[in-house]
Amino acid sequence: MQRKRKPAARRCEIYSKAKQWDHLLTVAETLVKVAPDKKRGWILRSFALHEMKRTQEAFDLLLPTAEKFPKFWLIPYNLSCYCAQLGRLEECQEWFKKAMAIDEHTVKRAAIDDPDLQPLWDSMSGTMWKRIK
Repeated sequence: MQRKRKPAARRCEIYSKAKQWDHLLTVAETLVKVAPDKKRGWILRSFALHEMKRTQEAFDLLLPTAEKFPKFWLIPYNLSCYCAQLGRLEECQEWFKKAMAIDEHTVKRAAIDDPDLQPLWDSMSGTMWKRIK
């Protein structure tokens, strides 16, 4: 049986696939306001901002959730991606290590082809897993 998606989640999915980042941002901001204890709105808001080339803002708004949701790998992973794109590679590695500590298998699968992490891989000359661990 397929799980029914809530209207806001469905809109987020549609806006994301259509790359309508401004609409995704609007819905995600609403989710953060009405459900601040849910991870989804926080992550989607920062993702939309990043896609709109507002990566520093994406990082700044996601950063408080690292403490709020300490066992969810995607938050430190996204913070790592944002740091990579901002050229802060040491900080990127630290966030990446935190994500790996939470769920190494999932993080490795996500990271292997993630273009947002390319600056990190380039700086490591192909030794990504050895140096990060």
